[in-house]
Amino acid sequence: MMSSLPSITSDMASEQRLSVERRQEWGFYLVSSSRELLQHIEGLMNRDGLFGVMDSEGRVHYLVDARKGYPYAARQICSTAGRLIKEQHISDSNGTRKLEDAITIVLERYDFNRNLRGYRLLFSMLKLVVPDKSLLDPISKRLYPKIAKLYDLTANQVERNIRYLFVDLCQRELATKTRPQDGQTRSCSLLKEGAKTLPSAETIRRLSNEVRRIWHTRYKDA
Repeated sequence: MMSSLPSITSDMASEQRLSVERRQEWGFYLVSSSRELLQHIEGLMNRDGLFGVMDSEGRVHYLVDARKGYPYAARQICSTAGRLIKEQHISDSNGTRKLEDAITIVLERYDFNRNLRGYRLLFSMLKLVVPDKSLLDPISKRLYPKIAKLYDLTANQVERNIRYLFVDLCQRELATKTRPQDGQTRSCSLLKEGAKTLPSAETIRRLSNEVRRIWHTRYKDA
């Protein structure tokens, strides 16, 4: 009998990803004995698009006393929702910027040709796989299609661009080893000792691990 653990792990990772990508919603309980007042509140919130749907997925909900009148309740809801949405936006923006900083630090260790399309694709790949390792298993069926959709390419085009980027890096690193340039700072090497190629999936995994270490130690809890 085959174990279902890999499938469960994959489903959990997918659910986590969907939770991150899902639009933020803010819900409020209204306390009032007036049906007309509640209808006023509902109309205002629906008009402004701020009244969230209540659910059981752990979202934070607020209790607003509407007995002081619907203008007061509406102001309280709008003010609270606006503040929370702004805080969430700032947090998301800071998190993305810190992740991009960590990716830049890692990629600049190596002599990549930054003019190649594959470099931009690799950068975007790392933005996805550092928070979600499951996209690496298997990379050709999960990560490549996502990047292809993002850049309006096919998965095969993504794979070719990434492979060419790594082939180009190999040539640069091998050339540096055979003809070291005195007086210039040498980049780190992604090629393992004695190796002449960089397998795409393995190399992306190695780079993502480097980025993840920096992201967690320098930025994640900052």
